[in-house]
Amino acid sequence: MEYQKLDSRILISWRIVRLISLVIVGLILTVALIIMSRVTFLEAYLIYGYIVAGIILSYMLLGLFLYPAIEYRQWGYIISDDRVEIRHGIFLIKITVIPIVRIQHITISQGPINRRLGISTINVHTASGVFAIEGISSEEASAMAEMLKSKLYIRLENNEK
Repeated sequence: MEYQKLDSRILISWRIVRLISLVIVGLILTVALIIMSRVTFLEAYLIYGYIVAGIILSYMLLGLFLYPAIEYRQWGYIISDDRVEIRHGIFLIKITVIPIVRIQHITISQGPINRRLGISTINVHTASGVFAIEGISSEEASAMAEMLKSKLYIRLENNEK
């Protein structure tokens, strides 16, 4: 079976979230550097502050531009008759296989950014945790949740017989 790709709008969502984080961390670092420059005994360490701030902001810029594209290529999911398989990661690829019979319930969630973009996250709840499939169009997420529920009910009915 072929892995299904996420909706490409998830790239925009990931980048917006990372941009917001970058702005917040940038403001905190700016305030910290201003305080360091004003406090007399910290002035000697100001160069180290600039180096650390530069490293942090460089890493966050890398996360803003490069990581979402790599992550999008790696993300995929398969929903078959007996299992849900989720593949994700950037450098280390993680594949999670969830048997349909182990699913306890399914929720669909949207944050404000994803709601604006028309995408959702499907959360598959099992006894061992919650597994998410991000970046599914809202219409497809509803259909997918109904399909998973019907597969679960069919499997439960077959096990009772």
